Amino acid sequence: MQACNDMNWWLVDDRSDPGHEIAWLEEELSQIEADGGFAYMIAHIPPKGCLHQFGVRFHALMDRYQHIVRFGSYGHSHNEQIFLTMGVNTTQPIGFNIITGSGTSDGDRNPAFTVLEFDKEFMVPLNIHTYTMNLTEANLNPEETPQFFELHDFLTEYGLDDLSPSSMKEFTERMYNDVDLASQYEWNMNRRGGTPSVKPKAKLHNKSYLCLQASETFEKKDCEGHPHINLKSGDLTDFFEYFIADWIQVDSSSKPSL
Repeated sequence: MQACNDMNWWLVDDRSDPGHEIAWLEEELSQIEADGGFAYMIAHIPPKGCLHQFGVRFHALMDRYQHIVRFGSYGHSHNEQIFLTMGVNTTQPIGFNIITGSGTSDGDRNPAFTVLEFDKEFMVPLNIHTYTMNLTEANLNPEETPQFFELHDFLTEYGLDDLSPSSMKEFTERMYNDVDLASQYEWNMNRRGGTPSVKPKAKLHNKSYLCLQASETFEKKDCEGHPHINLKSGDLTDFFEYFIADWIQVDSSSKPSL
């Protein structure tokens, strides 16, 4: 989803569905609906890391096709994280998404891969297993083959009944009120990496856990109590959002009358 990348400055020159990705996605989801099928969303950049004009349209499609989109899997951050898709103009969760851990260390992270279990009939996610290796030990023993092992599965690690959107929403609310649970979640973000590996201490009532219920950048800022665009923040994304502004459609077929 480079067409939504908040650091893709080529988008300044293309302010109307770059690459026609939104139009293509809508056509694909419409056809899947007509065929009676299901869909997974798999992309590199998660929608909450996209520019607003792309993200808000993507969110609208997830709302419209919530009955067929079963799950979303993303990357980009190198951290293992979750986020929800909420219904447009409602407080009801309609989708669950994961940002999987990366195979590269990229700092104090242990490499990882993820195994997903799905129901073969309804194609909903049943469990998520994270496998990792201890990079520190591997570097101390360069002649030996690194050994991957299962770090955790979501149901057991976080005391979940299932991975339904409603259960995952309840999970984010538990982290808001449970320091130990939130600390475990944060430790698992980097697969307990670092030298030494130290479990972080989360803050009680940290609103960022409730903001995991947001899947679009302005929606996330609303949750955090931040303005949509703040040119004083020093964040280049704010400048990018300001200059891109609304998507525009240019009708190149029309000619001015003489």
